[in-house]
Amino acid sequence: MIRMLIFILSVIFVAGALTWLASFDGGMKVEAFGAKVYFLHAGMVVGLAIVGLVLLVFFTSWFKDLTALPGKLKARERESRRARGITALTRGLEAVAVGDAADAQHHARLARRNLDDLALTRLLTAQAAQLAGDDATAGENFTAMLDAPETEFLGLRGLYLKAMREDEKTAARGFAERAFKLRPNADWAFDSVFDLCLDRGAWGEARETLSIAQKNKVIGADKATRAEVALLAADADAALASGDGATALDEAEAALKLKPGFAPAAVIAARRHNEAGKPGRASKILEQAFSADPHPTLVKAHDDLYAEQPLEKRAARMKTLADRRPTAREAKLIYARRHTMLGDYGDAIALLEPLLMEQATAREAAAMAEAVAGEHGADAAKIWLEKAAAAPRDPSPGADGEFHFTREGWARLIREYMEHERLAPPPLENAPRGLSLDELKQLAPPPDTRPQDNLNGETSVPSDEENTDAKDPSGDQNDAEVDVTAGGGDNEGTKPEQSDKAATGAPGARKDQSSNATQNDAPASEAAQSNPSDQNDGDQDPVSEKTG
Repeated sequence: MIRMLIFILSVIFVAGALTWLASFDGGMKVEAFGAKVYFLHAGMVVGLAIVGLVLLVFFTSWFKDLTALPGKLKARERESRRARGITALTRGLEAVAVGDAADAQHHARLARRNLDDLALTRLLTAQAAQLAGDDATAGENFTAMLDAPETEFLGLRGLYLKAMREDEKTAARGFAERAFKLRPNADWAFDSVFDLCLDRGAWGEARETLSIAQKNKVIGADKATRAEVALLAADADAALASGDGATALDEAEAALKLKPGFAPAAVIAARRHNEAGKPGRASKILEQAFSADPHPTLVKAHDDLYAEQPLEKRAARMKTLADRRPTAREAKLIYARRHTMLGDYGDAIALLEPLLMEQATAREAAAMAEAVAGEHGADAAKIWLEKAAAAPRDPSPGADGEFHFTREGWARLIREYMEHERLAPPPLENAPRGLSLDELKQLAPPPDTRPQDNLNGETSVPSDEENTDAKDPSGDQNDAEVDVTAGGGDNEGTKPEQSDKAATGAPGARKDQSSNATQNDAPASEAAQSNPSDQNDGDQDPVSEKTG
């Protein structure tokens, strides 16, 4: 419809133009050398002039296009080459990604042949050469990339990786720091600079790098805080090793302000305060850390504070520490050790048995050996000592009560604590299994092997002849003599108490004692210390005393 309308309008326009030209009056006479050549109508002259002008414009445009044709052909060829180059570049990068060195080098050559911009092909050429093991060519291309601002960052990354493969840490550090300054929001640049700082023990530089990364949102706030805590503790340890105790204390306390439960910092700060004559402040730091995250090193450091104190005070301080986190496994071990220290061996055994049923490590077995030795004698504890020696050791740092970090150890701890908020990665092997109730019963000493203590603290087992004398009527006179020397002790009153202790020797008889031992911890220990004469009367053997 539109085309029809355009055609009709065109016909009307041409007809109108011809009519207009025909309406002109007059004409044009052409003469040459005095002779009349022809006579032209004025309208025809005007029409011919218009047609001539149109033809002039057409031929001018055609001539222009004809002269520009070679340039257009060259431009089309360049565009075709660029398309082939981009295709080769793309396929070359794909070959690099899948590790096909030959295909990557082939497409790199095609890209260089078809692309005039070397900046686009240098990266592919360098990566292809790197993949093929041609480090010299890779290094040349990466170095050339540094001259162009758009490829400088990529060139620095390639040179950094090349230097790390060749173990040139100094050169790698320079490339990484330059890349981090160029783009501080790049993850790999931060990780590279941070790891190189940790590798050489530059804890202060690592903290500065961490601060820049946090400002550029490369690392989260929580992760940065954990890294800061670990770096401060490492700095405190380094200052302590160099003899700068004041700096060590400042750095450790700065770490504890961020994470009060970080055991390495708490131990350093507590020992520095104790050396300065402030055991109360040291104890408070350790107790706060234990409340946040119980750890064996905190227990050991706390025990060291009161190593020279009387037994009762040491036991009271142990209970104070354990009460900060009474449900923790470390707290239960403290309660058991406290009972053993105060001579409440039965309560200690009752607390240790559930722990051994959960997990039988060397620490629990050694604590049980000590409690059994006090309750039943050294011979009965031998089997527990053997089990402690054979049990696997806890692989976590500080499991023996002390931290022994090297520079490499601190670097690994910093990275692990920053990433996962733990001092070390999980062990490769499963934790040792706990003991079953049947196994505990088999390890329990028989009641008739329990030793008896005399007044002087010496252990003696009555012989068959002495037992016969005790039953003989003539032995009553000897018993009376012993009663006088012992201050009114009664042999018959001793035997029921001994039989009660023997009844608590088996694990099944202590199931109800474990919770009571923790709930009534302080009263039980005080009762054990309040009347030592009664305890001696209950433990000694009158027959052995008389015979001796």
